Amino acid sequence: MDNSHAPGSMPAQSQPNPLSRAIGRHKLLVIGCALAVALLGAAVGAAGKRTYTAAATLQVGKVNPNSPGFYGFVQSSTDLAAAFSRAITAAPVLATVQHKLGLSPDTAVAQLSAEPIPESPVFRVIASAPSAAAAVRLANVTSHAVIAYEGAANTYSPESQRLLRDYRTASLRLARAEATLARATRDYAADPDTARRLGLERAHAGQAAASLQVHALASAYQLSAESTDTTELVSLLSGAVTAESNHKSKIELLGFVGLLAGLVIGCTLAVLRERRGGLRRPAFGI
Repeated sequence: MDNSHAPGSMPAQSQPNPLSRAIGRHKLLVIGCALAVALLGAAVGAAGKRTYTAAATLQVGKVNPNSPGFYGFVQSSTDLAAAFSRAITAAPVLATVQHKLGLSPDTAVAQLSAEPIPESPVFRVIASAPSAAAAVRLANVTSHAVIAYEGAANTYSPESQRLLRDYRTASLRLARAEATLARATRDYAADPDTARRLGLERAHAGQAAASLQVHALASAYQLSAESTDTTELVSLLSGAVTAESNHKSKIELLGFVGLLAGLVIGCTLAVLRERRGGLRRPAFGI
């Protein structure tokens, strides 16, 4: 005999899910657990240490949109920005940070990061610290250290180095020529004969030639140095002024995680209570 539609019976497909039934009967328990654990998570987030983040923005070269090679410049500068952004961990940069802020290289590396801006010759130096002021200082000091490092690393010129060595040698030669001229002048003043007059003239000529060589080498070195000047290879677009705290986001995150955990705990307790209640109910009709 088919009793599937007998009075008081319920079709199998309309039977409520055990979890849904448990949540429906104990919804206050589920809501209470969710709220309690969410509040606990938010409290943990509020009590945790705050971390402040500041950022300075650096630019590679000078951007001139009206330049004929503007698009090629942007492409090459974009690649350079990605490369230069990694200079925050260079030894000279970390040494500058340690000297000015007292942070060890390991500590500085842990608190620094760099972020190239996609499709642009710009990158950001990001610093984190326990206080807003410390984060701003770290971002700005690191940015200036990167600028100085890239400028120094890209200014080497073999020609400039040779001219500088020649200038030093010529300067020593000029000093000796001036000393010789001084002696010849004294000797001629003491006894102005023909030999001493000729010696004085030769000393004057030697001093003039040495002086001319020094001035020529100085001008050549200056021109060479200016042609390899990269002081504007990387420039500061905007320094760090303020810092953002992760306090609010940490509270929200831990509160949300607590809410999810509380729902899971509440549902588990609801199911356990429902099963316990079912075991205690007397079985009729046996």
